[in-house]
Amino acid sequence: MRTATRIAALSAAAVLAVLGVALPAPAAAADCSGVTVVVDFRALGGGVRTGCAPGDPASGLAALGAAGFGYQFASRSAGFVCRIDNVPTSDPCVNPAPTDAYWSYWRGEPGGSWGYSDTGAAAHDPAPGGVEGWAFGAGGRPGIAPPAPARPEPPAPQPEPRPAQPGTPAPPGQPAQPGQPAQPPPPAQPGPPTTTTGDPATTTASTTAGTTSTTAGTSTTASDRPTGGATTAGTTPVADQSPTPGGTTGLVVGIAVIAVLAGLGLWTARRRRAE
Repeated sequence: MRTATRIAALSAAAVLAVLGVALPAPAAAADCSGVTVVVDFRALGGGVRTGCAPGDPASGLAALGAAGFGYQFASRSAGFVCRIDNVPTSDPCVNPAPTDAYWSYWRGEPGGSWGYSDTGAAAHDPAPGGVEGWAFGAGGRPGIAPPAPARPEPPAPQPEPRPAQPGTPAPPGQPAQPGQPAQPPPPAQPGPPTTTTGDPATTTASTTAGTTSTTAGTSTTASDRPTGGATTAGTTPVADQSPTPGGTTGLVVGIAVIAVLAGLGLWTARRRRAE
């Protein structure tokens, strides 16, 4: 299965290279999760280009094509790459190129150095995370070091939370604002006792904290009682202590009678002495 996949990949890449069809642009090498491919065109008047072959390419040639580089084989030497991206145009791609003007194939250690590949690109199976290199000339290595995989940036430091400032106490009896401790309402002040009008001896004042009641506990006199003889709830009947007009008149008359009788007795005694 692996061999069939490799042959299919090579065949597709060869067809595209012969037809001069450019492959899709690869992802940036720094974000590559597959195989990074570096191609050095400096000896041909260009620069160094880097591409990414996503996934797990079946061979070095498959990685070169998947990274966005087109290539061609020499017609008399199957598997020998004579052109990459149609250069050098001076090579007719019939026979293998001379040893001082050919595409050399390299393997790189990410973030390290290059090593010349002792296996052809068609037979080598690069592992994901590896680096492949190509350079045109007399067998020199690519002009840049094998790119290292991108490292995730550390998370930005978060500011430490500032401690909450103590709030100002709210005035007594008012609801506390957010961040302020609630204050209890002031204690109730007892009000002055209230008494009812009338005889102090027969009136009882009942007081509560801040409230005065004069209904329950108030004594009523006999003159305030209903004619039916029943008393209202919360009242205590007492004897009528007010003087009556008849009693006073009888006392005055009695004194007058006594005085008259005394005078009459005194007059009678003097008369008897005179006889």
